[in-house]
Amino acid sequence: MTNKLRTLLAFSAIAVATAVVPAFGAEMDPIHISVPFAFKAGKTTLPAGDYVVLEENSGIIVIKGSGGSAILLSSAGPDSIADKAGVSFARNDQGYVLKSVHAWGKISSSILPITSGQEK
Repeated sequence: MTNKLRTLLAFSAIAVATAVVPAFGAEMDPIHISVPFAFKAGKTTLPAGDYVVLEENSGIIVIKGSGGSAILLSSAGPDSIADKAGVSFARNDQGYVLKSVHAWGKISSSILPITSGQEK
């Protein structure tokens, strides 16, 4: 291989890698939700109201609203691609708990539970 060809291949690989990185590093579009009940997001209790949910590819979920906000960790849920954007809740003895976030066209993210060692 000539030096010109090697240089051309190296620059082509850099151009392709640069074009692909923003697509993988981008956040999901914000999800706007209206929740008719109080709920727990991690260890934070949030009142009923309107919220914006953002998820970064790093597994960090941020939920913000006029009643408060929370930052949560998530993991990829079952290997199913969401066909709509939204969130899922579970109900237990203490009320409703945010369980997962579904961004259209992405694998759903499950909220990681807080262990007793993390609660303080």
